[in-house]
Amino acid sequence: MIKFGIVGAGGIAQKFAKDIKFCEGATVTAIASRSLEKANDFKNEHDIEFAFGSYEEMANSDLIDAVYIATPHNFHMEQSILYMNHKKHVLCEKPISVNVDQFEKMVTSSIENNVLLMEAMWTRFLPATLKVREVVASKTLGRFKNAYLEFGFKAMGKGGDFGRLFNPKLAGGSLLDVGVYPVAYTLNLTDSKVRELNAKAKFSKTGIDTECIVNFVFEDDSKVTCVSSFIEDRNTPAVLEFEKGKIIIENFWRSTKVTIGSDVFEYPFIGEGFPHEINLFVNSINKGELENDTMTHDQTRKSMMLLDKIRKTIGLVFPFE
Repeated sequence: MIKFGIVGAGGIAQKFAKDIKFCEGATVTAIASRSLEKANDFKNEHDIEFAFGSYEEMANSDLIDAVYIATPHNFHMEQSILYMNHKKHVLCEKPISVNVDQFEKMVTSSIENNVLLMEAMWTRFLPATLKVREVVASKTLGRFKNAYLEFGFKAMGKGGDFGRLFNPKLAGGSLLDVGVYPVAYTLNLTDSKVRELNAKAKFSKTGIDTECIVNFVFEDDSKVTCVSSFIEDRNTPAVLEFEKGKIIIENFWRSTKVTIGSDVFEYPFIGEGFPHEINLFVNSINKGELENDTMTHDQTRKSMMLLDKIRKTIGLVFPFE
C-alpha cells in the first residue's frame, strides 16, 4: 500500500482525496498546509490520519511514501524537489512547473534521489484519450490533418480579479491554468515538431492573459488551434480531422464520449476521473520506475517547451522569472 501525503488543501486536493478511495493500492495518510487549522479541517473532512502545518514537517516524516502536489504552479518545482530530497515519490499537478528550465531541475532531482516524478495530467490517462491515441497510432483514419481544441470558463470578476488565477506572482493566467490542456493534447495527435507558431492574447489589468489563441503548424503539415479563456465558457467539442474521417470529443479534457465516424464510444468516470492516473503512478512506484511510460518526462518536456514558446510569443513573463 502506497501512503500519500497531499501538499496543499485546495479544491483540486479535495478531488484527489475523494478519488484515491477508488484505488486499491494507495491511501492518503497525511495532509500538509501552511495553516495547521486548514490542514486539520481537511484531515477531519476526509478521515486522514495526520495533519501538518508546514510542508517541511511532512517531508521530514516517515509516514508517507509519495506526495500529490496540489499548490499553485509557481510552488511546484521547489516543493517537488523538497519532497524528492526526502526520498518521496512525486505526483505533481499540471502544469508540472512554470517553465521547462524548472522542469529539468525537477528531473535531475528525481534521478539523483531515485524517486518517481510524474505530471498529474489526468486527461492523458482517461480511457477516452487512450482510445483516441489508439486510433491515431493505427492509421485507420489515415494521416492526421488538423484539430480544434478549446477550454475556457468565465472567471472575470470572481474574487475581484485578484485571486490566484489573476495573480502573476502565482503564475496565473488562462494559458497555464486551462490552456495547458489543449496544448498538451496536441501531443496525442502528432509526434512532429512545430514548424510555425502564431499566438495572440488578451491581458488583464494584473498582467496575466485572460484569453489565448494559438495556431500550430507542424513539420508533417498538420495544424492545431488551441484556445484558452477566462472571459467566457469555451466548451465546443474537439474536432480532429484525418484523411479518411473525423473524431469528435465532447469536453476533450475530461471526456467520457468519443465519436469516431458513425461509432460512439462512452467511458463513464470512476469518481472524478483521477483514479486512472493514480493507479498508473502507483504501478510505476511498485515497478521501481523513475518515470511513467504513459506520461513520460519527454511528454511533459515537450508540453512545457510549447508553453514556453507561446508565452514568449505573447510576451507573458512572470515577475519571479
